[in-house]
Amino acid sequence: MDPFPEKKGDYVANALGQMLNAPLIYVLAQIRFSHVPRMDKRWEDFHEKVFESYPKAETERIEQVGFKDGQAVIGDSIQRWHIKNDSCRTGMIVAADSLTFHTTEYETSRVFTSELEKVLQAFVNTLPDGVRVTRQGFRYVDLLQHEKGLTVDKQVIETLRLPNLAAIGEPRRMEQLVIYETPVGGTLIMRHRQSATQDLLPADIFPTKLESAPRLRRERLENQIAGLLDYDHYVEQEQPFEIDKIVEQFRKLHTVSSEAFINTTTEEARAVWQKESN
Repeated sequence: MDPFPEKKGDYVANALGQMLNAPLIYVLAQIRFSHVPRMDKRWEDFHEKVFESYPKAETERIEQVGFKDGQAVIGDSIQRWHIKNDSCRTGMIVAADSLTFHTTEYETSRVFTSELEKVLQAFVNTLPDGVRVTRQGFRYVDLLQHEKGLTVDKQVIETLRLPNLAAIGEPRRMEQLVIYETPVGGTLIMRHRQSATQDLLPADIFPTKLESAPRLRRERLENQIAGLLDYDHYVEQEQPFEIDKIVEQFRKLHTVSSEAFINTTTEEARAVWQKESN
């Protein structure tokens, strides 16, 4: 049951997912939990359970590098397993202490949450007893581009716009970070970026192993300002690995994140995003 069935944010968020020209390029839902032994074996059991929908898989090994006495020291490596659907647009990242469900072809919150619940049902059956969730997070990344004469500045509210300082030159880049304590006991980190260069995407999640959203492949004029809205909403709370409670928490996180999107973008921009791109 949706904990906020009457909230405007939940209604609009589902409508936003159906926008023909939506700015959304990436969504992830992540669960962190107590370390699970033998995940290098367990992930194969999980993949078998979801194989029909997610047949593709690959292993990634990340070497941790530290420094001692001015010299680089190779530490323990981290293994992750990437499981993807046929289009490579939706999938999971499995690690010994986390599960991430992510997509570059988001439809609506209901579709996303329904599929997430199926994934969790398959995953929980591969875990040993006693595993506890420590953190849940939702993240939405929107790419803002010039749209039918509408500049990026006209797509965000006034407090997020580039300062008009023509006397000192042309703006090249702006970054903002605001942290909110949310009504659901979480923390929302909102990152806003505008840049004339290509390095807009958050480096902690891009590039991904998924095929990129079509919006990222659009031609962009040289020196044209593009924008990024990155909503990172999470709750740190230890609890049993109970799917109903996990899904309910994700719905709460999603609702607040949707309200953040509505309150940081303009009606004019959302009207443009409702229309199919030329």
